[in-house]
Amino acid sequence: MTRDPTGGEQRSRYVVDGAELSVLEAGRGEPLVLLHGIPTGAELWREVLLKLAARGARAFAPDLPGYGHTRAPTTADHSLAGTARLVARWIEAAGLAPAWLVGHDSGGAVAQLLAVDHPDTVCRLTLVNSITDGSWPAPRARISTQLARLGAFRPAARLGLVPNPLMRWQVRRALGPGSHVSEEVLDRVVWDDKFTSPRGRAAFQRHLAALTAADTAVLDPALSSLTLPVQIVWGLEDPFQRWTTAGRRLRELLPEAHVDRLETCGHFPPLECPEALVTILLDWRAAST
Repeated sequence: MTRDPTGGEQRSRYVVDGAELSVLEAGRGEPLVLLHGIPTGAELWREVLLKLAARGARAFAPDLPGYGHTRAPTTADHSLAGTARLVARWIEAAGLAPAWLVGHDSGGAVAQLLAVDHPDTVCRLTLVNSITDGSWPAPRARISTQLARLGAFRPAARLGLVPNPLMRWQVRRALGPGSHVSEEVLDRVVWDDKFTSPRGRAAFQRHLAALTAADTAVLDPALSSLTLPVQIVWGLEDPFQRWTTAGRRLRELLPEAHVDRLETCGHFPPLECPEALVTILLDWRAAST
């Protein structure tokens, strides 16, 4: 593991099963593992991580395989299930088990897989605007995965065909009304080297090609049997993973879960309302301890 301090947090490198996992981390105390989804990276969680650390928590946000600074072998399993296995090995190797998992979007599916298949690594579970069986892939994501399986994502990105104005508009409309997330932040969090560098494009293509809804379909029977504390947090202005569909489905599968709603947030609460999200997380921890 190597560490390079950067401001209030540090970025660390962990070598696990041949992969170099790059992780933002800060603070001390009970470990929270913050898992990003598509199409973001660990940078999604930067403000949340810093605010958690300022309030006495210890937070870790890894770039999952296919994203950011993480380097995984070309032969690695880049699916959600493969990612969950790698994260479980990292949590154990880093001495973080059992950790509180907070997963957003497809990172929520990785968190669900960890809770079901690697229960010793998880002590509590929070799902933030998370995918669930039947709520993904959306048509726009299905096109991207098909392009990736044909090997066409890399050349399309190299030629500047992705991201395109339509994709940028879709991400912008996923933010809640009145959101003040800047284009600079979106460039850093969403439109990073997965589109702009040869290595990033190749890694993201491997990840997209490996995505399959079968990874979440197997979870439904097991989720209702979880005995650990579970929280569901939802930005109600989300046009991608709507509360009326994905949120309520998770509520049905996790009947004992505590539910918190963010009225004015869209799909990206960690970017849109980090202070409110941190308060919700820590208040729930205090109430459920």
